[in-house]
Amino acid sequence: MKTKLALALFRWVGRWPLGVTRTVGSGLGRLMWWCQIREAKTTRINIEHCFPELSAAEQKDLARRSVIELGKAFFEVPMTMQRSAEWVHGKVLKVHNQELLDQALADERGVVLVIPHLGNWEVIGMEVGRQTKMTSLYEPSRYPEMDDIVKESRSKLGADLVPTDKRGVMALIKALRAGGTAAILPDQEPALDSGEFAPFFGMSALTMTLLSKLLQRSGAQALLNYVVRVPGGFEVFYQKPDQAIYDADVSVSLAALNGDIEKIVRTAPAQYQWEYKRFKRRPQGMERIYP
Repeated sequence: MKTKLALALFRWVGRWPLGVTRTVGSGLGRLMWWCQIREAKTTRINIEHCFPELSAAEQKDLARRSVIELGKAFFEVPMTMQRSAEWVHGKVLKVHNQELLDQALADERGVVLVIPHLGNWEVIGMEVGRQTKMTSLYEPSRYPEMDDIVKESRSKLGADLVPTDKRGVMALIKALRAGGTAAILPDQEPALDSGEFAPFFGMSALTMTLLSKLLQRSGAQALLNYVVRVPGGFEVFYQKPDQAIYDADVSVSLAALNGDIEKIVRTAPAQYQWEYKRFKRRPQGMERIYP
């Protein structure tokens, strides 16, 4: 019953205008902050540790604004997934450094889009998918009915979704070696055997090594790609990464990756996914930061 209700809400939200989605989402975010649900508490902890230069009042205000943005994303993401690429493109009000993507796509080496969890990252699949076929990792959800909707949305423009296992990684490498485009969201905690600790906002964060290995094995180029929510729509950004991301030393590569993501997050810190327990695993001897 709960799954059916969630599916009905998901499909209903898909028909909402963007303004309604954000208004309702803002209300939900304010309610989540007032109730201090788990996501709100995690957001406060992350911001307190990642922005020590802010006063306690400033940290609290940033956390509150972040939870409001989370409420917007709660409704905005399913809406985006169910809209056409043309509709999403119409909501992209500005593209920064489009020439970087054009140059990358013209390069025979292939390109890995490095996409942090900022703003509404589902917009990227629609926007970039209009310009090139993408290959990306996909982990099925626990709910088959919802899984079908997500897969349909992400593959509507011909994208290839590959599993998050060795077979999927080999498919990514094959696509890149053929000059294709792959997408990686690199800022979630991997399994212990798939990551190494690297600095992120002054903290040690277990960081996936997949991107570094992909770049080394495929010879592809990396391009930072993110979306920021603005009044009336979105702005899309492309940026060149720190060249150290290509270093054969994984620790150097990961430090460069996290440094790039940190710089991006600081441009719109309230829109980052702070409700995620990014520092759940800690280096040996370090205390846990989440209750």
